[in-house]
Amino acid sequence: MYVLNLKKESLIINPYLEIAIRALTAYLFLLALARLMGREQISQLTFFDYIVGITIGSIAGTITTNIQELFFPGLFGLFIWAMLPILTGFATLKWMPARKIIEGEPVTVIQNGKLDEEAMGRQRLNYDDLMMLLREKNVFNISEVENAIYERNGKVTVQLKSQFRPVKPADLNISTQFEGLPTTLVEDGVVIQNRLKEVSLSKDWLFKKLQVEYGINSFDQVSMAQLDTQGNLYADVIAQNPPNKPG
Repeated sequence: MYVLNLKKESLIINPYLEIAIRALTAYLFLLALARLMGREQISQLTFFDYIVGITIGSIAGTITTNIQELFFPGLFGLFIWAMLPILTGFATLKWMPARKIIEGEPVTVIQNGKLDEEAMGRQRLNYDDLMMLLREKNVFNISEVENAIYERNGKVTVQLKSQFRPVKPADLNISTQFEGLPTTLVEDGVVIQNRLKEVSLSKDWLFKKLQVEYGINSFDQVSMAQLDTQGNLYADVIAQNPPNKPG
C-alpha cells in the first residue's frame, strides 16, 4: 500500500531567509485570496465567517514559521479554505433554502411596539443585550420603538414610532436641491484626468480656479481638491515651510 510521505527534507538554507520567503509568499497569496473572496465589512461578518478567517490566518502563520512542514501543501490548504466560503456564498446567492440554513434570517424582536419574548429566546437575546443594541441606535426608551429587527450580523435595525422620528424637510413641505457626491479632482498633488473628463472640465480651468481661490502656483501644493455638484471647489493646500530665521 502506497503511503504519501509529506516529511520535509532538510534543505541547506538560512532558516531566517526561508521564513522571510515563506512570509512574503503567504502574504501575497493571502492578498490574492482576500480579493478573490470579495469585500465585506467587519460589522457584517457572521460568527462562521470569523471562525473561517481565524483558521485561514492560523494556517498561514503555521506554514510561515514552521519550516519543518512542507510549504506548498500548506498553500494548497489555504486555497481550499478560501474556496469553501466562496462556494458557500455562491450557494446562498442562488439558492434561498441554503441562504436560510447557512446564514439564518432576520428576526423581529419588537413588533407593533410589543416585545416578542419567544423570538428573543430562540435567538438567545436577553433584555440587557437588546437594550444595549437599542442604545447603539440612540434609543433609550423602548416605548419609542415601533419595530425592531435582530439582523444576521448581530445588530438591530430600529423603526421608531412616527411621533418620535426626526423631522424631515418633506414633513414640512420644504423643497431641497440635489446634492450628489463631490468629485475628487486632485489627490496628493496629482490631477485625476478621468475625473476631469467626467465633469467636462479642463486642467487649465482647474489650475486657474485653484490659483484665484487658493493662491497656489503648482498642483504639488494641493493635497486634495473636490468639486461638488453645485460647482463649489474645495481644496486642502499643503502648508509651506516658513523661511529659516537668522540665529
